[in-house]
Parts: sequence; C-alpha cells; structure tokens
Amino acid sequence: MEETGTESEVADMAACYQGFDPAAYLQYNYMPPRANFERKDSTVSWKLGRLHRAFTEDVGGELLVDVGSGPTLYQVLSGCEVFNKVILTDFLEVNRQELKHWLQDDGECNMDWT
Repeated sequence: MEETGTESEVADMAACYQGFDPAAYLQYNYMPPRANFERKDSTVSWKLGRLHRAFTEDVGGELLVDVGSGPTLYQVLSGCEVFNKVILTDFLEVNRQELKHWLQDDGECNMDWT
C-alpha cells in the first residue's frame, strides 16, 4: 500500500518527536538568556505572571489537568495553590520521565523548578 502525502508527513513528524531532547529544550527555552528573570520583558516571566493572575483571579477547583505538558511544569505552578490535585500529561515518554525525575527528586532532572 502506498503512503499518501499526509501519511508520510505524519510519519515524519512522529519520527521527529521520537528524537526530542527534553534537556536541550529546557536549556534553550527556560534558562538565560531567553528566560532572564531579572528582565521584566522576559517571555518566561510574562507567562508566569499571566498564569498566576489567571489561577489566582479566574480559576480554581479540585482537579487541574494539563494536556501536553512537555518536560515543563511552569504552566501549573500557580495552579498548585488553588487546585487540590494536578495531573501533567504528555505523549512522549522522555517528557514524562523528565517530570518524574523532578517529582521524585532523584537528582536526574534537567531543570530546577524551585
């Protein structure tokens, strides 16, 4: 059976994701200079501020489910203050493992989220 263009593109994208490196992603996106917490115009600082505002002013409840967490948890940090239970999910095993390393505090996490 011959693959269509769409099937081939999906297969190519799946192969690309299987090579995803959480450590490199975290280093590039969540460490200086990109994530410079001393600058008010830092993208990460802006995101954290907006999320904190949303969680403290607009939403709360029993359960927060983050779909597609990646190897990050910044997006639910403020939510931990107003939800009783937080669930992080991701398609890739390497991202779930990165989050487990942080949760278990086993020294293998590539990012210090404190």
